Amino acid sequence: MRKAIQGKTLYIISIVSAVIVFVVIILCTIFIKDIFQIKTSINGVDCSFLNIPGTSSKLEKTMNNAEITLLFAEDKKYTCLGAHFKIKISDISSIMNAMSEQKENDVKTYNIQNLYTADEKVVKEYLSSLSVFNEKNVREPENASLKWDDKSKSFYIKPEVYGNKVSLDEAVKYMMTALSNGQTVIDFRNITDINPKILSTDKKLIEQKDSINKTLKTSIKYNLHDGSTYKLDANKMKDWLKQDDEGNYSLDIEGNVPDFVNKLAEKAEYQLASTKFKATGIGMISVAYGRRTYATVDEEAEISRIKEILANPQEVTLDVTYNPIKDYSNLSTYVELDISRQRVWMYVNGRCIVNTPVVTGSVNQGYSTPVGIYYLTYKSMHETLEGYNSDGSKYSSPVTFWMPFNGGIGFHDASWRSNFGGNIYMTNGSHGCVNMPYGAASTLYANINTSIPIIVYAS
Repeated sequence: MRKAIQGKTLYIISIVSAVIVFVVIILCTIFIKDIFQIKTSINGVDCSFLNIPGTSSKLEKTMNNAEITLLFAEDKKYTCLGAHFKIKISDISSIMNAMSEQKENDVKTYNIQNLYTADEKVVKEYLSSLSVFNEKNVREPENASLKWDDKSKSFYIKPEVYGNKVSLDEAVKYMMTALSNGQTVIDFRNITDINPKILSTDKKLIEQKDSINKTLKTSIKYNLHDGSTYKLDANKMKDWLKQDDEGNYSLDIEGNVPDFVNKLAEKAEYQLASTKFKATGIGMISVAYGRRTYATVDEEAEISRIKEILANPQEVTLDVTYNPIKDYSNLSTYVELDISRQRVWMYVNGRCIVNTPVVTGSVNQGYSTPVGIYYLTYKSMHETLEGYNSDGSKYSSPVTFWMPFNGGIGFHDASWRSNFGGNIYMTNGSHGCVNMPYGAASTLYANINTSIPIIVYAS
């Protein structure tokens, strides 16, 4: 009997449970078809059992009541209620799409992009009011760099500086996107130019500093002709520091050594007064250069020498390397004029082909032919030499052979003279030219050229 009662009870319970399940299913079909299921979350907001309007209202209210936190470099933090930015649902269709998806796939968690809109003008005004966007507070990152220490005469590494610069326009765009996605914590450090590219701990930077400072230990002192000195040392080379597009430091040796040598050449150059010459029938004499003649620096040699020293830093004292000065003491081809002996010789490869008396510039009238070392300017035939006498009268002298070597002074034939040599030049000389017999002038003209030195002296 007891077993029959228990069986009947279980039967009734089963029937009731089935009815309840059926009723629940019917109710869900009627009431839940246009609401979100329990535990439905949209952009972090619980939307359980809410229909489309209710969901939209709750999402909008939640964002406007939320505290929006803005994070910046250097731990700067600002907060403001979302309502300040007039946040609204951008398009209800995205919520409707979520509900449709839930019916089909039973999805309960949604992160909808561009769910909200905000007032861009208000966002920009708010950001503009923050101190981080005040120009005086903005700092761009600075790489660690090499700086000169005048006391130690070496470079040291200046530490890097971290930046805090954010573009206002970029920040507005970034915040608008963050708000549209429902973010309440917006980290602007993601778009901040913070980190320098080169740090003071950079191994390559340290190696560059050490290498440069090693080169700066070089000291090259030049002794100059006038007794002074000219020096290349760290004080000059510190200005050779350069940095390429990748931030690497070096000394611009290729670009600056030639400039240094050029300045050295200017200081080391000096005027030559005289040179030795083996005069015919006399022997070795000293001959003035006449025109300004200088001892010039062999710049290519000095550039090479300095580069070699810089590659192996050391302290040295040097004499300047000069370009070779022409040796006039052992010539084989030249023209020689001795004003005292009133004579011209021409030697070609050691053989004398001209040996003639001449008449040079008139001493009494102030037309003395200048001494010195010269070269032929050019040569021409059948010219008329014109000028003025000491009394102001004009002269005009036709010549067959004209060979100027010092301005308007030159060798030429003088058909108006029958005598040459002796002391004629003292009172009845030329206007500075060298008057020659026709035959001697012809031979000289045929053999002289612009590369042959003309030695003029007074023994």
